[in-house]
Amino acid sequence: MLKRFIRILFIGLMMSLIFYAPDIYRYIAEGVLYIGKGDGLKQMIPFQLYLFEHFKHSGIWYAPDFGLGGDYFTNLSYYYSTSPISYITFILLFFYQLFDHHSVVKQLVDMQYVTAIIKCTLVFAAAYYAAKEIGMKHRSALISGILYSWSTIFYYFTYTWSFFSDVMVYLPLSILGLERLLRRNQPLIFILSIAITVFSNFYLAYYEMIAVGIYFLLRLVRQHDQDILPGVKALLTVIVSAVIGFMMGNIGFIAGVSSFLHNDRTLEKLKVPLLIDWSAKNNLFYGGFHLVVIFVAAIALCSFSLYRYYYYRLFSVITWIMMVGSLTPYVGSMFNGFSMSQRRWVYILAFATAILTGLFIQHLSELSIRQLLSASLPVVIILMISVLVQQDFQYWLFYVPVIIILMACYLKYRGQWLMNIIVLAVAFCQLTLIQDYHYGIQHQYFKTTDYMTEHVYNKQMQQAINQLKKNQVDDLRRITLSDNSSVNLPMYYRFNGTMLYSSIFDKQILKFYEEDLKIAQHKQKNSYYAMLSGRTNLASLYNVDDFITASGDHPTLFDKHSKFQAGGSQYEVSTNPYPLPSVRVADKVFAASSLHTPLEKERAMLEGVVKEQGAAGHFGAPDLLAGTQLTAEQATWRNSILTVDGEEGSLIIKLNKQKITPYTELYLTMKSDIIVPQDKDYYIQVNEKKLMKPKKNYKYRRESKDVVMNIKAADEIRISFPKGKYRINLISLQGEDYSVLKNAYQKYKHQPLKLIKKRFSYEVNLKGDKGTLVVPMPYVNGLKAIVDGEERPIEPVNYLMTGIPVEMTDQKVTIKYTPPYLKWGIVVMISGIAAAALFNKWTKNSRLSI
Repeated sequence: MLKRFIRILFIGLMMSLIFYAPDIYRYIAEGVLYIGKGDGLKQMIPFQLYLFEHFKHSGIWYAPDFGLGGDYFTNLSYYYSTSPISYITFILLFFYQLFDHHSVVKQLVDMQYVTAIIKCTLVFAAAYYAAKEIGMKHRSALISGILYSWSTIFYYFTYTWSFFSDVMVYLPLSILGLERLLRRNQPLIFILSIAITVFSNFYLAYYEMIAVGIYFLLRLVRQHDQDILPGVKALLTVIVSAVIGFMMGNIGFIAGVSSFLHNDRTLEKLKVPLLIDWSAKNNLFYGGFHLVVIFVAAIALCSFSLYRYYYYRLFSVITWIMMVGSLTPYVGSMFNGFSMSQRRWVYILAFATAILTGLFIQHLSELSIRQLLSASLPVVIILMISVLVQQDFQYWLFYVPVIIILMACYLKYRGQWLMNIIVLAVAFCQLTLIQDYHYGIQHQYFKTTDYMTEHVYNKQMQQAINQLKKNQVDDLRRITLSDNSSVNLPMYYRFNGTMLYSSIFDKQILKFYEEDLKIAQHKQKNSYYAMLSGRTNLASLYNVDDFITASGDHPTLFDKHSKFQAGGSQYEVSTNPYPLPSVRVADKVFAASSLHTPLEKERAMLEGVVKEQGAAGHFGAPDLLAGTQLTAEQATWRNSILTVDGEEGSLIIKLNKQKITPYTELYLTMKSDIIVPQDKDYYIQVNEKKLMKPKKNYKYRRESKDVVMNIKAADEIRISFPKGKYRINLISLQGEDYSVLKNAYQKYKHQPLKLIKKRFSYEVNLKGDKGTLVVPMPYVNGLKAIVDGEERPIEPVNYLMTGIPVEMTDQKVTIKYTPPYLKWGIVVMISGIAAAALFNKWTKNSRLSI
C-alpha cells in the first residue's frame, strides 16, 4: 500500500510539473509572476512573509506591526496562519534560506511555484484515491485526478488567493473518507479530513460542510448496494465522526470564527439579481472566468443511458444541481455566508465533472456510436454559439472533433491503444485549455519581476526604511509610508506602520476610524484602513516619527529632512517635531461622554487618558462655520445637493481671515456621497487634501460617514468633485493651533518610557509615576499585565489603546498575550485525538463481527 501511495504521489508530481512547466518557463525567461497583481501582491505575499518572519522570530501572537496592532494569528487564520500547507511552505522556505542569499521576498516569490506544485500533487492524489474508492479503474481515476488538479479554478485560486486552493485537497479527501466509512465502516480518514479542514480555515470548513453535507444526503436518500451501514447507523456514525474531527481541529476553527465575529463587514446594500448576467465570464463551457468545464464532461452529462450506474447518476445529479445553481447569484451568496455573492464554490463543480468524466471514459465502451454523437451534438452547438458570440477562438477547440472521432473509432474497433490515446488527448486538451485560459482571460492580472521591484518592493526603499529604523528608540515607534502600490507595504519592509488591508481585523479599529475620530481615508472600501489622514495629534499619539511620500502629502507640522530615489520615484522623508514617548503614564482621566468632536478627543488623549468614567473634558473649540459664505463654482448648490456640470466643480466656503489667524490647521467635519453616476470612481478634494472614492455600486464599498478633512488654515475652503451629483452635509469647522500637543510634548519628553519586545512578551521599565500606563496598541481580550510579578487589571482606553494602572513604587510592567480560546482548545483537541483512537478501535471490532 505504501509503495502504491508513493507511486501515485510520483505520478502526481510529474503531472504537476507538466502543468506548471509553462508558468515556470515564463518566470525564468520573461519574469512573469504566478501571483495576481491584486490580492496576490497586496495580501497573499505580504501575509505569508509576515507570518514566516513572526513564526521564525517571535513567540507571542499579538504584535504592534499588524496594522496598528493586534492578534495576527487569529486574524490571519482566514488566510495562512492555520493552514498546514502553508506550514510546509514555511519549513521549505527556512531550508531554502540556507542555500539562497536573495531577499526573503524574492525567496518567497520562488516558493510560490514550489507550493503550487506540491499542492497540485496533493489535489491529484486526493482526487485519484476518491475516484478509486467509488470503483474507478486506474486509468479512469488518473484522468479524473488530472482534470481536477489541472482545472481552471485551481489555477485561478492558486495564483489569486493561494490559501483558497487548499480546499481542493480537502474536498476529495472528505469524499474518500465518507465513502470508506459508508462502504467499509472505516471512519479514520473521514475524521482526519474533517479535522484538517476545520483547523485549516473556518471559511473553507463552511464550504465543505455544505458540499459534503449535500453529498452525504444524496448518498443517504439512496444508498449503494455495497454500503454496509444502514441509514440510521450511517447518519449516527457520520455525525460522531464529524464531531470528533471537529474536536481535533477546533483551535483553528475557533480562531477563525472568533476573528470573524470581532470583524465588521458592513457594506452598502446592493440589489442582488435573480439571474447572473449572461456574459463570457460566467460561461462554464467556454471562456469562463472562474471555471471552464472540459467538453467531455458535458458529453458525459448528456449520455443518459449511463445513468443506470449508481455513481455515474450520483455525480451527474450533483453536476446538474451545480450547473443550475450557477445561474443565480444566490447560490454564491449562500456559500459566502449569505453575504456578497462569489463564485468560489465552483471548485465543487470542477470535482464533480472530473469524476463524471472519468466514469464516462470507464463506461464509454457501453455506448453506441449513435448515442455518442447524439450526446456530442448539443455540446458542439453550445461551443459554436459561444465562439460566435464571444468572437474569440481558443486552441483547445481543435481537440473537440479529434477526441469525438477517436471515441467513435474506439466504439467501432475496441482497441485498448485507442483508449490510451483518448486519455492522452483529453489530458492534452485540458493542458491547452489552461494555456488559453492564461493568455485569453487571466494574463492581464499577471505582473513581472520588474513591476514588483519598481512598484511593490525594492532595495532602495528597504535601505531607507532600515536607516530610519536604526534611529528608533524602542519597538513601538512607527513609520507611515504613503504609497498606492499596497496598503500592506509595512509587511514587505518589516516596520511598524499605520495601515492594513485584510478581510478580517478587529472591528474596533474601524469604529475608531469611522465613528470616534472620523479619520478621512482613501477608497472607502471594506477590509481596509490606512494612515491617520496626516493629523499630527494622532501621529504623535500613535508614535509616528517619520512620514515617507512621493506625492507631497506630508502632515502639516512635520519637518522635511531628506530625499531618496526608489522604484523610479522621488520620495521625501519628514519627521514629527513633537514625538511622545512610546508609552506614557497619564495622571488625568476624562470621561468619553464629555467629548463630542474629534478635535476634543485628540486633545483629551494628549492631556491625559479617555475612559468610560472620568472627569469632564473641556477641550471645545468654536465652530467657524457660523457666518461663512457658501458659493458654487462650475456647479449648482441647492438643498445640500451639489450638481457639477463641467469636468470639475466646487462648493466654496469663504471665512473671515481674522478668525483663522490663530490656527495652523482647520478641521472640516462633513459628510458627502455621490448620487450619480453610480458606476464611476470619483474623488473629493478639499484644498490640498484629495481622497479617491470607489463608485457607488462597488460591491465592497462601505457606507459614507462623517469625516474630518484636515487642511492648512486658509480663508477659502474649496470642496471639489468631478462631473456628477453629490450630497454634502457640512457639520462643523474648527481650528487647531496645536498648543495642547506642544504642552504634552514638553510634559513627556522628560519621561522617556520605552516598550521593549521580548520573545514572549513586552516590557516597560517605569520611572516612578502614578496613573494609567497608556500603550498605543488596540486592547483585545487575552492581554495580561504583570507589574513587578503580580497580575494587574488591564483595560481599553483612548478608544483604541490599552491602559494599565500603575503606582509610583512600581518598577516593571510585563505585557503578555494568550488567545482566550487556546487553553480549552488544546484540551478539546487532545480529547478529540483520544476519542478518534477509541472510536476507530470500536468500529474495527464492529467490522470483525459483521
